Amino acid sequence: MRSKIIYAELKPGTRLSAIGLEKETGIGRTPIRESFVRLREQELVETRPKSGTYVSKISMERAENACFLREKLERSVLIKCCSAASPEQKQRLEQILTESESLDHGETRRFFDLDNLFHETCFEIAGRHMLWDWMKSINTHFERYNWLRMVSQDLDWEPIRRQHRRILEAIKRGDTDAASYLAETHLHLMPEEQGRLSPCIPTILSCPKTRPSSPSSHLLETQKTTLLTYSVLQARFLKKCLKWLRLPTMGKRGAPWRR
Repeated sequence: MRSKIIYAELKPGTRLSAIGLEKETGIGRTPIRESFVRLREQELVETRPKSGTYVSKISMERAENACFLREKLERSVLIKCCSAASPEQKQRLEQILTESESLDHGETRRFFDLDNLFHETCFEIAGRHMLWDWMKSINTHFERYNWLRMVSQDLDWEPIRRQHRRILEAIKRGDTDAASYLAETHLHLMPEEQGRLSPCIPTILSCPKTRPSSPSSHLLETQKTTLLTYSVLQARFLKKCLKWLRLPTMGKRGAPWRR
């Protein structure tokens, strides 16, 4: 089910029935319900009271956070690859890129899988495959967005291929500066394209919104302003009192002031 949600075979808003899935897959109802729990933890499904379980929208907030995290991790991973990659591992990356470059636009699913495989192999080379497995659990909305980007637009694959090729060349040369820079720029396609996708498919994407101010918040702001004004006036009064206390003790004709 996780794979079907990521590849949009189960679209956002689709109702999931444990009974229907039991008949379709032949798996018992208990494991299906347990899978619902795991999918809910990743916010891939949501449970609506007295209604059922539904596939969630793609959360742009979670996707952007996953993109940020992956960018920071991949920078360190690619720097490590520059010194740790063996000739056999470099050849493995070369094979992945060669197959990716040979695909046509009718093989979107394979291109998408090879893209992920290239990055997963880099994590393996750096000895950080455990991090990749952990990241998969919080990377789901980022993957869903990337897949949506590929299938909903006439996406040009060449920039992705060129960036992968440059990353591999940096690893072969041991160029850590280039690898660090490419790790950052490679993942920056997503924020640039969000603006074009969001208005077109609001039923699929869930973007964070600014909360409108409520009447109670306006009242609170008024109270704060009043309190601030009172404090300013009080400070001015105290300042005048202090100034008066510093006056000379004698009057105009030498008579002392009566305190």
